[in-house]
Amino acid sequence: MAAASRIPVYLLTGFLGSGKTTLLSAWLGQPALRGAAVIVNELGEVGLDGALLGVTEQAALVSGSCVCCTGLPGLEQALEDLFWARLQRRMPAFPAVAIETTGMADPAPIVQAFHDHPLLRERYRLQTIITVAGAPAGAALLDRHPEARAQVRAARVLIMTKTREAGDTPARALAARLATLNPGAPVLCSNQADLTWEAVSLALAPRGASPAATPVRGGMENHAAGHAPSHDHGHGAHPHAHHHAEQAHFLPLPHPIERDALLVRLHALADALGQDLLRLKGVVALADGRRCVVQFAPDERRFDVRPLSATDIPRQKTGLTVIATHADPGRMAEHLSAPLPSASRIRSSENPPR
Repeated sequence: MAAASRIPVYLLTGFLGSGKTTLLSAWLGQPALRGAAVIVNELGEVGLDGALLGVTEQAALVSGSCVCCTGLPGLEQALEDLFWARLQRRMPAFPAVAIETTGMADPAPIVQAFHDHPLLRERYRLQTIITVAGAPAGAALLDRHPEARAQVRAARVLIMTKTREAGDTPARALAARLATLNPGAPVLCSNQADLTWEAVSLALAPRGASPAATPVRGGMENHAAGHAPSHDHGHGAHPHAHHHAEQAHFLPLPHPIERDALLVRLHALADALGQDLLRLKGVVALADGRRCVVQFAPDERRFDVRPLSATDIPRQKTGLTVIATHADPGRMAEHLSAPLPSASRIRSSENPPR
């Protein structure tokens, strides 16, 4: 099929906690992406990001494994299912697909899948890769994690988030690292999702062209060649045997808990794991009857506890998904159920020590 008749796909990537879901949620409400289908990939067995996006009819969740390795068949199947549902009019004709990867995903195998998989190659076009990097500790994360560097190198546009929180020095350090890793990509800034999809499209479009109609640098077809090892789709096998050292563990919290007690135990868990703690997110029932979304991002090293309304994420299982290196699930669960220290040690701040 001609490139113009294929469904455009926007791949959104970026390291854990960089702010991908917040940005995508804002973009999906803007005219150019309104009605787009969404695929969310999450490492944990209980997905949260898809629910936070508020997309239900035209959404798919690929959970439990990363789409750059063992989860790649799930991504391919999700794209196939969306295409056939659209063709058979079981869902509205979405104008595009937005894929949000896990923070650990290397984009190269995903790019290769659009080149190798027959249906994906014929019916979709990978329009662009957008990579998000959080400013507070983005440069340090790039130094420590090869996946983060691969995400930056693959991008056609780079977005720095949380620059106001980080201040000038960390933001400049991150900008310098981005320029070194991917000197040809434009770098945009976003704080609290104030970067519009129109601004991203303008940064991607060649000068004088319509951003809505122009594939980025002629599309991603040529970008696929020579990247990831090939996959034998005809037999359902994926020789790409990459596995992450980081693992996701779901820690159930079935009973309501006081907010202060929750924070104390979260701090104890963060203290015990130190730099091995890469991400924490989940829904917790509080003793006062409210439910909260709890999140921890590695670039900020702090907990965000945000109340949910009665209608938000109604079926979400209460508990926390913890992504960490060298972590024992049993020990982590002990920290969340350990006896509380004296009241004088309960911190009023939600920031764990750096």
